[in-house]
Amino acid sequence: MSLHEDCLINYLQKPDELAYTTEILKLYNKLMEREFIKKKISDKIKVELLFN
Repeated sequence: MSLHEDCLINYLQKPDELAYTTEILKLYNKLMEREFIKKKISDKIKVELLFN
């Protein structure tokens, strides 16, 4: 089960904790964005090194 699914189940079971669940999703999304950017930069560096 993904984190998004876990958060949805948590919200459905405890709707009063919506703010907490939302913060978890925001942090998770920020981490995923950083990993995506890091991978893109890493791939670009590898390509540039191959052509130099």
